Amino acid sequence: MATEPEWWRLERSAARVWPAVHTEERDGWLLRHTPSVPRRRTNSALPLHGSSPSIEAVETYYRDLGQAVCIQVSPAEVHPELDETLAARGYRRDAPTLILTAPTSIFEADGSVDQIHDRARWPEVFATLDDRLTTVDVILRIPEPVAFFAATVNGDIAGMGVFAVDEGYAGVFCMVTHPAHRRRGIASAVLAAGAGWAGSQGARRLFLQVEEDNPGARALYARQGFTFSHAYHYRILATG
Repeated sequence: MATEPEWWRLERSAARVWPAVHTEERDGWLLRHTPSVPRRRTNSALPLHGSSPSIEAVETYYRDLGQAVCIQVSPAEVHPELDETLAARGYRRDAPTLILTAPTSIFEADGSVDQIHDRARWPEVFATLDDRLTTVDVILRIPEPVAFFAATVNGDIAGMGVFAVDEGYAGVFCMVTHPAHRRRGIASAVLAAGAGWAGSQGARRLFLQVEEDNPGARALYARQGFTFSHAYHYRILATG
């Protein structure tokens, strides 16, 4: 059996640690649907590695659900023909994104960031930094092992991050620093704490997703030792 490429192992892990409510593999796709969370990541189809995905089947699937057809073209480098076909069918391109990875071993935690063990507290802490409350529905469904880290300054929440481990990888999500505390090393401290925990859970590499048009975040992660794995974007066809 041929060895699976790392990009597929990463995408498969990402789908598991950021779970959709409904997931199934069919017609060459990983189909994802989450009625309660109107976000692309958990309401899109990912082409399965080594498959010949049926565009007609995926369009029927999402139209039967009454929602736009959203396809995650990942990696974009591997699926140029699929991308061209979708463009010709009227799908608009959306949210070009980079997948970056870094070894957990390169980070050194300093003990300044706390792990919030009680999941019941996560929504409250999350809401202090991010008003996208539908995301809370997702993080509360992330399977173990998962950890929520928060940095505080003078008793106030200054930054946070969620880390979820799957088969040697750890996904990094919900990295936010309060505007009043940016450029003070908060994000770096949260990453280091999360990496230390992830390493203790057997994860060898961190991975995260950052949109191409976010130069500040890209620069931060480059300084932290993250390197490029692959790129993806969405193709979306509205209902009607």
